[in-house]
Amino acid sequence: MSKLRNTTAHFLLSEDGAVTVDWVVLTAALVGLGLAVMAVVSSGVEDLSGDINTQLVSQEIASSFGALSAPFERNQWDSRTGGEAALEAWMANFDDQNLLTHMTNQAQYANTAQTGHPYDTYHDEFWVARDEAISRGLVDQDDPIPS
Repeated sequence: MSKLRNTTAHFLLSEDGAVTVDWVVLTAALVGLGLAVMAVVSSGVEDLSGDINTQLVSQEIASSFGALSAPFERNQWDSRTGGEAALEAWMANFDDQNLLTHMTNQAQYANTAQTGHPYDTYHDEFWVARDEAISRGLVDQDDPIPS
């Protein structure tokens, strides 16, 4: 019986298990916090994943990179070039020779059916440069456009 008393007294005075209890409590708190965050965030993630799925399912994938079905239209690429007004303001500062040189350099893009850079930007630059050259009397309006 005295051995039982000694063992019980030693157990009650020992602090060896206190650290283990602390870690168990901290781990339980972290697991509880994780579950609470999951409960709050899960509906938003579910909605977002549904939106992504809808967008991906509705996407059409081009099977070729052929020519455009429609030709270029003026100001088609405003977001890239800054628009016709920005190009006109830029080219208004060109001297006559630089304007003609720039127009000649961009002429290959005048009627291209390709898209993307440089085709889209240079296409609009050609037409703005040509208009500026016509207004200065450097080019006749009836001159043929390169094809």
